[in-house]
Amino acid sequence: MKIVICLCLILYWLSFPVYPFGHSLLPLFSLDPSYININHGSYGSAPKYIHEKLQEYQLKAERNPDRWFRLDVQIEMENLRKKLSKYVNCDPDDLVIIDNVSAGINSILKSLKFQSNETILYYNIAYGMVKLTLQYLSTEIFTQKQIIQIELNHQTIQNTNLLLKKTQDIINKIKNVKLIIFDHISSIPAILFDIESMLKYFHSQGILTLIDGAHAIGAIELNLTKLNPDFYLSNTHKWLYTHRSSCLLYIKKDLQKLIHPIITSFGYLQSFQNEFFWLGTKDYSSYLTISDALDFRQTIANEIDIYNYNHQLAIQAGYLLAQMWNSSILISNEKFISTMNNIELPVIINTLDKMNILYQKLINQYNIFLPMIEFDKKFYCRISAQIYMELNDYQTVGKIVLDAISIIKFLPSLK
Repeated sequence: MKIVICLCLILYWLSFPVYPFGHSLLPLFSLDPSYININHGSYGSAPKYIHEKLQEYQLKAERNPDRWFRLDVQIEMENLRKKLSKYVNCDPDDLVIIDNVSAGINSILKSLKFQSNETILYYNIAYGMVKLTLQYLSTEIFTQKQIIQIELNHQTIQNTNLLLKKTQDIINKIKNVKLIIFDHISSIPAILFDIESMLKYFHSQGILTLIDGAHAIGAIELNLTKLNPDFYLSNTHKWLYTHRSSCLLYIKKDLQKLIHPIITSFGYLQSFQNEFFWLGTKDYSSYLTISDALDFRQTIANEIDIYNYNHQLAIQAGYLLAQMWNSSILISNEKFISTMNNIELPVIINTLDKMNILYQKLINQYNIFLPMIEFDKKFYCRISAQIYMELNDYQTVGKIVLDAISIIKFLPSLK
């Protein structure tokens, strides 16, 4: 009986985080104590432990550069792919590590060959880099008629059926859609999409799928075998706690031979892994910290606890700020919220000029960076939740925004 009780106590203890979430975790990070990182989603923040591991890799390379680049780093990277593939549930041969989503998007879009009557679809909330890359393609490789933007509003971003119906209406009109690009978790506004349903639908239409999952890994559970995308990218430095910059690039086996990195080097015409591995001499240390970040997370809590804490904090913080500002949150259905939330700004912020004035005021005088956007004729900010933050952080930021607005001299709009 005593053994059973002991086992129960051990299981009970293991079910709770090793550290309590919130400010008790701040000493594990290198953030300035006067800075509230309400924008963790943009660049992430690596723990001190990760910085230490980064330096270890760098010193190892310096001790014997030839051995490091010709032997050791290749072994390290192969081991990393195997470890990471278990975390995202895919074949290690189907993923490589690259610098960031930008590099991956460019590699894929500039590698695919299109016929003159084939089109690419994307949504208006796509990340700016994606839009600019498509703009480049429309002038240098394709024509503007081959790249079609689909407009989403506050209803379609949180109703998968409506989103797919609107997309199908476009498909019916233009025909010959070869590729569609969409987010797993969009940047701003921040929306967690039901990509499992979307992927099944587009595959049934015979359309290739390119998923910008920049905000996904480390923020939500990621099962690539279950999702079965054609192309998938996710930055590990945003939510997984790795050093900047590093990114997972997954490509389905039968498509790998079609895709080449932007830089052509000694791996060309070899395997998918070899071609994306050696792109010239570089520091691989940030890539290798992915393994250490996975270890670090286990010292904090199990993955589900990390996901849930950030998800619930994002929801609670959204309601808190909306109440403080007498406004509202963009997403009413919580299943479309991940670790970020979108809150309508106070009513006085009703033009792009006013939004930009507030943005400058916050970053220059209050040391607060708050991403802002106009979406569907309203003005919103995006907040990020993280394991080292607590609800009172958002209350502090909410008050700062109100204080900043109260002293800003807004000029009347000229018409």
